[in-house]
Amino acid sequence: MDGESDKTMDDVLQQINTVPGVIGSLVCGAAGEVVAHAFPPLFDLSILQGVAGAVADPGSGVRNSAGAFDLVDLRYQDGRIVVKPLEESFLLLLCTKAINLQVLTISLNVAKGKLEALGRNRGDVVAAAAAAGLPGVLTLPACHLQNSAIGSSFEQFGMAAITPATAQQIGTFYKTTGTVKKLKLTSPSSGLSGVFAVMVVNESDDAYDGKLILCKTIERKLKVSAADLLSVELPQEPVGLRGS
Repeated sequence: MDGESDKTMDDVLQQINTVPGVIGSLVCGAAGEVVAHAFPPLFDLSILQGVAGAVADPGSGVRNSAGAFDLVDLRYQDGRIVVKPLEESFLLLLCTKAINLQVLTISLNVAKGKLEALGRNRGDVVAAAAAAGLPGVLTLPACHLQNSAIGSSFEQFGMAAITPATAQQIGTFYKTTGTVKKLKLTSPSSGLSGVFAVMVVNESDDAYDGKLILCKTIERKLKVSAADLLSVELPQEPVGLRGS
């Protein structure tokens, strides 16, 4: 990265993790979806999602406390969970029980502004997509993957691609924990829809979070281009391409 403006949420979380005693960190949205995370490989995403969902649950004491305090420090026998509320999300850290909270607080105050700025950019995309959608149906914008080496595989097989954060967003919206393998995509502008295979790509750039990465074949079939909004559904049965 050349400057502060090039930083992603993952970069900011990695900086937080350099504080002695921090094991891992994540940002979860208001709906409990994991937006970004920096944890050792032994922490499965499903475990992190469970913790994030508990933090964001409107009925939880954690969320109520976060609305009244700048920091929530949950102490356990073997460690601590620290939660810092952001504008529309939460920053959650798993720490050793000996963490120096004063030192950590200084780092979190610096990280807060960066994460909130990045969150606003992401929120603009999600809010615009939601405004154009139908009740009960998730709507996401289409985009291209700039890295042609990564994109060649799903271009070759006519697939769509999503990041792990987008997969989690879809799973949270439709209340499913299964792996996203196929999606029914509908273009409101053209009236065309189809069911397409989906692959999850581990893109480090969170600018792709909350978006559908489309190959040229799908763009032609649905008559869409980058930034167009698409309705996203989990297919119940095979559905062919159709026009309105």
